[in-house]
Amino acid sequence: MTFPQASHDGLVRGLSTSDVDELSSFQINKNRRYTQLQTGRLNGDYLEVNLGDVQIFRETLNAGALIEAAPHSSFLPFCAIISNADDINYCGKHKDKNTLLQATGGYWDASFKQSLSFVVAAFNRDYFSRNIELRTGEEVPSNWLISKATLTDPYALKAYSTGLDNILTLVKNRPEILVKKNARRMMADSIFNLLLEVMNKATSITEQPVSQTNKALGVRRVVEYLHHYANQVPTIAELCKVAKLSERNLQYAFKEYLGITPVRYLRLVRLNGVKRDLLLSHPKKDRIVDIALNWGFIELGRFAGEYRQLFQELPSSTLNNLKVSC
Repeated sequence: MTFPQASHDGLVRGLSTSDVDELSSFQINKNRRYTQLQTGRLNGDYLEVNLGDVQIFRETLNAGALIEAAPHSSFLPFCAIISNADDINYCGKHKDKNTLLQATGGYWDASFKQSLSFVVAAFNRDYFSRNIELRTGEEVPSNWLISKATLTDPYALKAYSTGLDNILTLVKNRPEILVKKNARRMMADSIFNLLLEVMNKATSITEQPVSQTNKALGVRRVVEYLHHYANQVPTIAELCKVAKLSERNLQYAFKEYLGITPVRYLRLVRLNGVKRDLLLSHPKKDRIVDIALNWGFIELGRFAGEYRQLFQELPSSTLNNLKVSC
């Protein structure tokens, strides 16, 4: 289920896992959370290279999901999608072609229906600001420090994504090159130059962060609430109260933001919760029933069918796989 790898004092780290919580905790200071939304055996592959002031990583997920994150304020991440570029909503808006995803303004989220692969360069904020000032004589533009999708030149974006991907592959195959400080510095500088080219040719899609809209804030309130209280199966009225939206507006907001209703999202969170608890459990008689009931699933036949449809395996298979891996 899990294949962690690390080399050269942790400068190169990799993980392949079907446990989204493990994938979250493996990514230090990113405050990640994953919720599977579409049918399939969700698996995550992650490769990271730490160059000091610049960290680059490649991540691939093979089933539709919602990713939420709040990177540490010392990081400025910039993401390029390298597969299924048209199948993603970022901060509640559909991502157009030739856009770079800035995750620089605190909380961000992304949802997608199929598999997704992307590369990211996360810069130390002080390093980034210092280099911008040295290169331009000016401070970092304020619209570079907002989480949003930014339209840019397709050739510059392609050079950025290809450049990151090539460096990741090179270091994975030859991690010993990281021993040389100058090699790390040169790679970091090359990545910075690639990003600067992208940003200099960028046009903001929207100057106002979508997170400031009432509907987006309402969805986020409900999403956060359900990650703590979904096992209590709150009513739609309670969710409206949390969102500070009417039922109609809440329905519209969820359909616009995630492509599903709040009731459907609640059920998916509960199914994800069951899987999480099964993976943390010790196989024993009636354990599946206990966990399902804890998450409010009373119709156990229907629950098993929905679980299998989402995760492509029965709850008992999840337990059996856990037993084998142990």
